Amino acid sequence: MTNPSDSNFKPDRFSNLDVADQTAEYVNYLEQSGSRLRGFSRARYPLLDLHPGHRVIDLGCGLGDNARELAAMVGPHGKVMGIDSSVQMIEQARLRSQSSEVPVEFAAGDVHQLEFPDAYFDACWTERVLQHLADPDRAIKQMVRVMKPGGRLVVFEPDHATLVIDAADRATTRAVVISLADSIRSSWIGRALFGLFMSNGLAELAIIPSPIVSHSLSDTNALLRLDAAARAAVQHGLITEQAASQWFDDLTQRDNSGRFFGCLLCFTAVGRKPEAMHEP
Repeated sequence: MTNPSDSNFKPDRFSNLDVADQTAEYVNYLEQSGSRLRGFSRARYPLLDLHPGHRVIDLGCGLGDNARELAAMVGPHGKVMGIDSSVQMIEQARLRSQSSEVPVEFAAGDVHQLEFPDAYFDACWTERVLQHLADPDRAIKQMVRVMKPGGRLVVFEPDHATLVIDAADRATTRAVVISLADSIRSSWIGRALFGLFMSNGLAELAIIPSPIVSHSLSDTNALLRLDAAARAAVQHGLITEQAASQWFDDLTQRDNSGRFFGCLLCFTAVGRKPEAMHEP
């Protein structure tokens, strides 16, 4: 198959990253995707309504980039706690924070069962994490539990089934999109955020759609791994290897002539924990 990468990268391994013997590759993916989405992240920081001295939890902190930037916002008397299920990611986050003087700490933990007391944090942040969880609803319950009344929860998630790629072969395009979505544990999480926030009693709820538009095949593949999705589609008998190769050839021609177009719809959900909250 002719495609942009020969990598064995599999998105579903983010659900249990420490069992994969490809740490460097997944670190590289997080570096690339984080760099591409850095502007989106920074644009969402004001939604947390942070103030100096606040305590913030960053769930699924990865390499710690957001945690360090949020820590700079809460100042020396505040604190940001970065939690990730992967010990390897926590080690990377600590390593990259050694020269930083911002108030940030990192620890391995399970977002389904946070080891913090009730009403401990002033705000909670997570991005591109719920899509990989076995039980997003339980995770949101834990986030709400550890937040103080009046605290804000900000979540950013893609909805992989909304991916559009302009290509001549519609059947192959649909098969690749389906394979991409099926490779993610909770690939429809973006559209589910409104219901999850409502059922967990959050107030002042806002859902903000963010289309991520790309005119670059290499950028789109780096972020969404179309190559891995196409391989999966072939393996599952949805398309032939020849169809996949021709599909990438078509995309490459479009890319070379400046006609490539791809778009993925993502959603930011913002909610505030009520002052007097009843258990949902």
